[in-house]
Amino acid sequence: MSADRHILILPSWYPTITCPIRGTFILQQVMALRRAGVKVGVIYPDFRSLRELKIPALADNHFQTSICMDRGVPTYRYHGWNISRLKLEPCLWKRQAKRLFCLYTAKHGIPDLIHVHSILWGGVSAAEIAASENIPYLITEHASNYAQGMISSWQEPYIRRTVKTAAKVMAVSKALADKLIPYTEGKRIEVLPNMVDTGYFILPPVQRKINPFRFLTVARLTPKKGVDLLIRAFARVFSQEQNVFLDIGGDGEQRPELEALVKDLFIQDRVSFLGELSLEQVRESMWHANAFVLPSYVETFGVVLIEAMATGLAAIATSCGGPDEFINSDTGRLVKPGDVEELSNALKSIYEHRFELDRRESGIRAYIVNNYSDTVIVEKLLGFYNQVLNDEYNKMT
Repeated sequence: MSADRHILILPSWYPTITCPIRGTFILQQVMALRRAGVKVGVIYPDFRSLRELKIPALADNHFQTSICMDRGVPTYRYHGWNISRLKLEPCLWKRQAKRLFCLYTAKHGIPDLIHVHSILWGGVSAAEIAASENIPYLITEHASNYAQGMISSWQEPYIRRTVKTAAKVMAVSKALADKLIPYTEGKRIEVLPNMVDTGYFILPPVQRKINPFRFLTVARLTPKKGVDLLIRAFARVFSQEQNVFLDIGGDGEQRPELEALVKDLFIQDRVSFLGELSLEQVRESMWHANAFVLPSYVETFGVVLIEAMATGLAAIATSCGGPDEFINSDTGRLVKPGDVEELSNALKSIYEHRFELDRRESGIRAYIVNNYSDTVIVEKLLGFYNQVLNDEYNKMT
């Protein structure tokens, strides 16, 4: 793809000052495109629910626009809030995305292509911009709402119209692509996985110690992540093992409940709640861990898993969609979602084979580098961009 191509990214969620870990996997793709020599920009209407915003955050989200160069990428954000039960998202998103588009293009020019991350509501907004500006757009879908049966009937017409007029539709896993089929009217859905920066997530600089042995999970502490099951499984197997620990990275509304569960199971001396972690702290935690666990009920992909595996960690995950496509007997173990006994057995097996883990690190990392590194995924993405732009050119000639 020519370096003079101009791609505008319109994500449905993206990192902000108040929530720096939100949509970091999209930011990673933006940075990878820039490193590949693509002219890239971002517009993002950041509408937050009032339930998410405390008084200090409201001061930073009172309907203002911010413009900055975020790591060399021009990034235009609108900061606001909405009351979701009023179903105002389509109107709010379309209006502000169009306004940000006009601000962006006045300085940086009209892009060749708009790349949307998730249909609701970035995709809906892009469809309207594309129609008025005669610019093609493609979609990468990430959302777990489809797998969870959480698409409302009033949202379905928006999804169908957006998919119909998109130049291309991609999903981050085959499992998610299958869930999109009812909305596509036969349109082909490509699978383009998420990526990991394998230059950042690397093998630890110092060889891991196996005594004490540390399991690690990093997740938003919500019921769908299944961290309560992990705690129960850990207690079931290691209640008498003084040299086995569980580190829990992340924060969320379930944290008080999980902390109480740890106390009830009398394992508070070996379970640590690390809180919300920066990217650097995530990597550091992975370097000090011996195995990674993600016990979610639903994952459309599971970026944190490939980050952990890029550092050489064997991974235990649930067979819940995305992880099925890259967790196997060589890289870790898959268990049934919600099955404490099966999860317990997987934890026990990993620990019993702990002396073999260091010999597997380089192979696990190589698998991720060969299939999910930023260079591999960007090359595929640029191929899709070229295909869309060539198809558009052929239509005009």
